[in-house]
Amino acid sequence: MAEAEYTTTTRIPIDAVWDFVQEMDNWGRFVSGYQKHEKQSDVDSTWTLKGDVGVLSRTLTFQVKILEWNGPSRVSFTLDGVNEPMHGEGTFSLETIAAGADQLGDVAARLRLATREGPDDVAARLRLATRDEGVTSVLPVVPRRNFFFRLLEAFWRRVLRIAGGGAPARAAGATQAASAGDSMTRLSFKLKLQPGGPMAPMVDAMIRPLLFPAAEDLANRILAQLESAGATQS
Repeated sequence: MAEAEYTTTTRIPIDAVWDFVQEMDNWGRFVSGYQKHEKQSDVDSTWTLKGDVGVLSRTLTFQVKILEWNGPSRVSFTLDGVNEPMHGEGTFSLETIAAGADQLGDVAARLRLATREGPDDVAARLRLATRDEGVTSVLPVVPRRNFFFRLLEAFWRRVLRIAGGGAPARAAGATQAASAGDSMTRLSFKLKLQPGGPMAPMVDAMIRPLLFPAAEDLANRILAQLESAGATQS
């Protein structure tokens, strides 16, 4: 199963992020390969995506079901392929954090991606040190992933940015607090996909390096849209 988790922060208040994310019409167009989506109910919808490279050069239709709708902190969902054997699940998580606290979450997420370890294992591998100003810094022991995997990941990131018209236009410093003591909003997007059928191993190999850049691209496009609208953290 291919899986990835991307975490970032923003000065936008959590309620403003939630108001935007809870309505899929606001951000559907930011999903990689997006063609259209249709709502059947408050929790059921059908999404059509199109890939443009190799084995992914096909139109995919997914049935998405919302399992948890717990604003303003969490949405969880499942997705099932309609025209291709594929199952997946994902979550959007939001939380308000103190300035400086975002470092631990970002590093832990990337460490889980690199090592495939659980949260308890990750915690055991982090070394924490306190700076003079009282901000916690994180000094992780992060093993380097396979060079070919990182090359593919960089390739997919480039493809997604070209397809989306360029990198998400987030301002410099958007992920940092404006001043000491300000709170931030942390957004985490986790996605898992399990292809099925006789082509499953090949499809899984193609999806693995794509998943993290896709999660990264979606999260940053959502926040770039909000930040360009001029919302500020209170």
